[in-house]
Amino acid sequence: MKHLDMDYVESLIRRLQTIPENAKPKWGKLNKEQLINHLIWIVRHSMGRSKSVPFVGNWFTTRLFRPLMIRGWLPIPKNVKMPATMFRATQQEQGDIESFHALLLDYLNLVQADEFVPAPHPLFGDLGVDGWEQIHIRHFEHHLKQFGV
Repeated sequence: MKHLDMDYVESLIRRLQTIPENAKPKWGKLNKEQLINHLIWIVRHSMGRSKSVPFVGNWFTTRLFRPLMIRGWLPIPKNVKMPATMFRATQQEQGDIESFHALLLDYLNLVQADEFVPAPHPLFGDLGVDGWEQIHIRHFEHHLKQFGV
C-alpha cells in the first residue's frame, strides 16, 4: 500500500510535469490545467481551506461505497459526473504544479506535526487522516492513469 509521504509527492509532481500542456485524456474532458486545479481543490478541501461545497453523500456512499474505495476494492469509475456545485468549486482554485507541490508539502507538514484537522469529504463524509491519505493517493493515481503517466 502506498503512503502519501515525501517520496510519493516528489514522484507525483515529476509525473504531472511529464503531461504535455495539450495532452488529451484517455477519458473525460479535463485538460492539464483543469486537472491541476481539481487536484489543488481536493487537497485544499481536505485541509478545510477550500470554498465549501455541500455534502452530497448518503447512506450508500458513506457506509458501503467509502470503505470499498478506501481499501481499493473498487476502482474510481471513469467519466463520473461531479455535481455542478462541486465542479464549479474545483475550478475556482487556480494554480500550477509548483503551487500544488507547495500545498502538498504543507499538507505533509500538518500531518507530521499531528495538526491536520481533516474536513469531511463531499461524498464520503468524515474520513479521518488515514482515510484522506488513501483517497488522495487513489484519486491522484486515477487521474495520472487518465493522462497515461
